[in-house]
Amino acid sequence: MKLKHILYAGLGGLLLVGNAACRKSEKLDVDMSRYTVDNPVESELDKWITTSLTDPYNIQLVYKYDRNLTDVSRDVSPIKLDKVQPTVNAILDIFLKTYEKVAGPTFIKTYTPKQFVLYGSPSYNSNGTITLGTAEGGRKVVLYELNDLNFTDAQQVARKMRTIHHEFTHIVNQIVAIPPEFRKVTDISYDQDWTNSANTAALAQSLGFVSRYARSQYGEDFAEMTAHLLVEGQLWFDAYAKAAGADGQAKLKRKEALVVDYFRQYFNINFRELQFEVAAVLREKYNDISRTFLYALRNTQLANPLVVDLANGQHYTDYGQSAQFKAVWEATKTALGASGRVANNFQIVFKSPTEILLVCNYTSGTSALIAWYDFKMAIAANGDITFTSFDSGGTDTQYGNGRNTAVAAGFKPLRDYLAGKVFKGDWRPQSAELANYQKFAGFTVKDDPTNYFYGKF
Repeated sequence: MKLKHILYAGLGGLLLVGNAACRKSEKLDVDMSRYTVDNPVESELDKWITTSLTDPYNIQLVYKYDRNLTDVSRDVSPIKLDKVQPTVNAILDIFLKTYEKVAGPTFIKTYTPKQFVLYGSPSYNSNGTITLGTAEGGRKVVLYELNDLNFTDAQQVARKMRTIHHEFTHIVNQIVAIPPEFRKVTDISYDQDWTNSANTAALAQSLGFVSRYARSQYGEDFAEMTAHLLVEGQLWFDAYAKAAGADGQAKLKRKEALVVDYFRQYFNINFRELQFEVAAVLREKYNDISRTFLYALRNTQLANPLVVDLANGQHYTDYGQSAQFKAVWEATKTALGASGRVANNFQIVFKSPTEILLVCNYTSGTSALIAWYDFKMAIAANGDITFTSFDSGGTDTQYGNGRNTAVAAGFKPLRDYLAGKVFKGDWRPQSAELANYQKFAGFTVKDDPTNYFYGKF
């Protein structure tokens, strides 16, 4: 539509010139500066871009439609003006400032692309896919499909910023090449024809790829791994890897280790800190609920068990523990001790959004044993959490241990505590600190903030 408006304006100018040629006495009074793209009038938006982006980071932003800055054989539309400033803010907050905070201003000013080009529509490919972004020569990043971006939807914003982190990884890889070890992890499984119907998301996952596109080649694989780890976050990645099966999980975790080591070894960047900063911005500025404990519970993102060991762990010394729950645990130890057994600790395994497994570790003589107990977990719309004990009929040795009369009586105080109350679940307050982010979580009795238990993942 905007192209048509420009065309009509030009035709109008031509008609005026034609009329002037017939009536020489008529004065031509046309302000051609309105149509001169070489010397555009600086708008308030342009001034803001200069102050916020260009001056501090030496980055040029091109949002006014320029056909020559993308593939001229493709039809793309300009970005809407009301999308420009929110896009720049997202680039600043989720990309530039996070790297700047963790890697330092010298890194980001040295290696960041010097030009961002924004387009409103996707760039359509002949194979039915669309291009969301490109990185060219380490100096320019082009972003597409910005007109439909809803900046009140944290997931949409995160996906777009994942594109930027993906493209920036390509730039970084031009400075220091991807270690050969990375390619070897899944070398036989790369497929340039990644869009073929056989390459399903499930297949790519089982083969050790973080997305279908990651299979296209190892450079894209490395960029996809980096971007997903940073933007989707560690909990998402761990759950994704676990669901890939034993072989896929091993390959994904190996790739993760190589990505983390790459940034540490070659750029002195603490990748975990970078993950934390990206997550903090998405949570605090974009209200990203996917960073909450309840979201993790509801979406099976807790791949590791929650370990509650009141006798061990510096966190209980540093952050304290609930006197009410400690009394429950002491009652459990006493009850189990009546049969000559010793209660050591317990774990909660989050099997699904509706079921947990209580894993009770104890000692009988010199033997370390485990008792299992199943609970249904219900999470209400208001965040209330209840646990209901049930017998799944499992035949594993651990279930047999749990059904032993003396063992069941011993762990009864703990099981009654879980089944008899309404809880609220959350990351512990200290987990807002970088060193502990998403490492600790627990359950607090509703309306009784002093009655709680928590553990470490």
